Amino acid sequence: MTAVIRSLADSLRLFGDDRLEALLLARPDLAAPLPNGIGPLAARAAGATSARRALESLTLPELHLVEALAVLPDGASPAELAAAVSAEPAEITTALERLETLALVWGEDELRLVRPLREGLRTPAGLAPAHEDDPAPVLARHRVDAARERLGEVLETLAWGPAEVQGTGRLAEELQQAGIVAADADGALRIPRTVHLALRGGRVRRSFVARRPQPEGPEITERIPGSRAAQAVERAFEALRILGTVRDWDDDPPGVLRRGGIPQRDLRRLADRADAPLLDCATVLQTAWQDGLIGHDGQEWHPTRDWDSHRSLAPEQRWAELALAWARGHHLAAVVGTPDSSGTGRALLSDLTRRDGVRSRRASLLRALETCPALDASPESLQRSLAWAFPLVPADVLAEEVEALRVEGRALGLLDGGCLTLLGQELVRALDEPVTTADERLATALREAAPPPVEEVLLGADLTAVIPGRPAETLLPLLDWTEVVSRGGALTLRFTAESVRRALGSGRDPLALLELLDRASRTPLPQALEYLLQDEQRRHGRVRIARATTVLTAEAEVLDLLQVAPEAKPLDLHRLAPTVATTLSDPGFALQIARRAGLSPQAVGADGRPAAAELPHELHAPAPAADLVTVDGPELRLPPAEAVARIRAAEEGQRDLSVTDRLLEAIAQGQELALGIVDGRGGVAVRQALPLSLEGGRLRARVPGSPEEFTVLVHRVTLG
Repeated sequence: MTAVIRSLADSLRLFGDDRLEALLLARPDLAAPLPNGIGPLAARAAGATSARRALESLTLPELHLVEALAVLPDGASPAELAAAVSAEPAEITTALERLETLALVWGEDELRLVRPLREGLRTPAGLAPAHEDDPAPVLARHRVDAARERLGEVLETLAWGPAEVQGTGRLAEELQQAGIVAADADGALRIPRTVHLALRGGRVRRSFVARRPQPEGPEITERIPGSRAAQAVERAFEALRILGTVRDWDDDPPGVLRRGGIPQRDLRRLADRADAPLLDCATVLQTAWQDGLIGHDGQEWHPTRDWDSHRSLAPEQRWAELALAWARGHHLAAVVGTPDSSGTGRALLSDLTRRDGVRSRRASLLRALETCPALDASPESLQRSLAWAFPLVPADVLAEEVEALRVEGRALGLLDGGCLTLLGQELVRALDEPVTTADERLATALREAAPPPVEEVLLGADLTAVIPGRPAETLLPLLDWTEVVSRGGALTLRFTAESVRRALGSGRDPLALLELLDRASRTPLPQALEYLLQDEQRRHGRVRIARATTVLTAEAEVLDLLQVAPEAKPLDLHRLAPTVATTLSDPGFALQIARRAGLSPQAVGADGRPAAAELPHELHAPAPAADLVTVDGPELRLPPAEAVARIRAAEEGQRDLSVTDRLLEAIAQGQELALGIVDGRGGVAVRQALPLSLEGGRLRARVPGSPEEFTVLVHRVTLG
């Protein structure tokens, strides 16, 4: 005999362990703290806050069923529900089963929506709120049939539009006289809910889309097989090159805005310095920030301790961490500089670029793209696909996130237009894996797709340097001394007076450059390059700076120039010898002042040798979001199987229920209780009441047989 389902608690008691686990995984807030039984679990699931949160996770067909149930009389059959959304009963089976698993709908032949959604959805499917003056359904159908002869086209237009009607002319008067629209107290016109349903033929929705729309677009063709994979690999290493420019922040750090973030002018300067598009640079920096590689001390942005350990990893591993941090982050880099709802410009590396739910929507888009690997999906088709999965998110927000996915994904080598690259496909597979496994998967994918690094360079008499392939890490210092001529299968660089002067001004060591070229070049060192380095080095007197008080050493005439330079006045130099001077300022400040004076300072260690190009960093990384290591949000505090086992154990009476749990169980069962309410003087007044909801430490209850409701703090309630 089929068990009678009289409440949501009865419905949950019929769930198997697998289905209860699915409920807790989909709504982890129900298990924090763990409820002591099925009754408290049901009451918590029917709470207003939790139900609204669950509503945001529904797909379009599931939302349409919820809207229809909010309109239909309580206890509608599955066949009536299917007819209300213009579908066949078999079409709604999957969506209805998920709503029941989410504990938003209960019942079999008589379906019931949890109370917070039935009461909270004021205008489901564009219908007006139910009003006591609305005509009865039979009268509403009669009015519509009578008006259809004269106003047929108008009624067809009004049927599937919103309930609010604009207009004050003759047509509005005719609609009022026919009883199709009614005027509110403020004069606004609306279509009464029963009339609106009659206009729609008793249906709540015109159509039912059971399956998610697939991305659409032209097929991708490759004139040269493998060219798309090669471009993706190139962009992945380009992202690492952009990230490597963060090392220059030691000497010239960007500032911090008062409201947080990096000033837009500093961002443009950093993009110019990196020789990269602004949004590509923003994407890499935003991802590095989410990964804890950069942070600020309130005044300036600097690399963190995590940056030092990150730089010690292999390039493929560094990119893997970057790609995962982007996929599992909560920020959009592509919106930087655009105004938010208050008109404030969104600054990079700030909470203004954070958007709740963006990670889930990004992962949803990536998974949708995986289903059509041979198509260049159009932005419009991606928006339709995303709108089906997240119907409550505004269309302009979805359009913005689709564009951000295309721009940011391309910057990291994961997308090419509207199609996943080879690396992007591996990222989708890694989304459901633990972090360590996902890191290894992505690093392996890049390692296998990338050509082996090249450790040689071809020097030309015209001061060009050609690296015939992907440059190895040992050749990256060449970028500091040269201008990039072209990128592609080979990297072509050129030494110029300006580039050499810039490198000298940044403290780069020309002797280290000559040693690198002598070791890596397959061609002799051009004499013109030697002359260029010597000339620029002679023109820019070398200042050697070591840590002490701070000690500066240079040729006597160079120190003379520095000492009389207006820029050097803050140093207050003291000459200890013709070639030695000291200052009380720290070495970093002395480096900046010497550069401003037109000299070429170089940081050296206590032994007089050039210091390491990258200094160790002491800034701690900001704490990452607690859910960055998960895929779909905060995880259950317990494994779902263990959580279900404990709930069932409590249900069998192995634990004493607290007052809160007993109230929750009464709410789930719809049972009356004798509530003892403690007053301000310590007295207890006992009232027979029907508990309705328990939210935020407040109990809402109703006196039986009366519409009177009252609210009381839970800690003032006692039960006999």
